[in-house]
Amino acid sequence: MNNCVYLYISLSFKPTFMERRDYILHQIQEMGAFLVRLVTRLRKKNQKPNEVLTRVSNDLKKELHLDLDEVLFLDDESFIAVLKEKLLSTQNFEHFAVFLEQFGDMALDNETFLRQQIYYTKALTLLNFMEENSQNYSMERQEKIAQIRLKLLN
Repeated sequence: MNNCVYLYISLSFKPTFMERRDYILHQIQEMGAFLVRLVTRLRKKNQKPNEVLTRVSNDLKKELHLDLDEVLFLDDESFIAVLKEKLLSTQNFEHFAVFLEQFGDMALDNETFLRQQIYYTKALTLLNFMEENSQNYSMERQEKIAQIRLKLLN
C-alpha cells in the first residue's frame, strides 16, 4: 500500500515557480559559459583559421542547433528573433557579438572581404539591439560598437 501512495505522490509532483526559475537561470548561465568557451577557442594563437572556424561552427550546430551560415544571411529582425530563441537571454547577445567579431577578424586569413563584413555587421546588429533594449548604459558596449564600426570602415 505504501508503494502505491508514494507512486501517486511522485507522479503528481509539479515543479514550483522557484524551481522552474532556477532551471531557466541555470540554462542561461550554461549558454553564456558555452559562448565564452567558443570565444576563448577563437582567441588561441597558432591555430589554423579554417580548422578553428569549422570546429566552432560544428559546436554551434551541435549545442544550439544553429547553422551559422543560415543565420548570418537572415534579415536583422529574423536574426534577432532566432538568437533570442537560441541564446535564451539578451545578456548572451554580447558574448555572441564578440564571437562574431572574432570570426570577422579570422575571416581575413581565409575568407572573402564580404564575409568579414557580414560577421562585423551582425555583431554590430546585436550590440545595437542590446543598446536600444537594455536598461543599463555600458561604456564597454559603446567601445565595442565603435571598434566594430571602425573595422567596417577599413
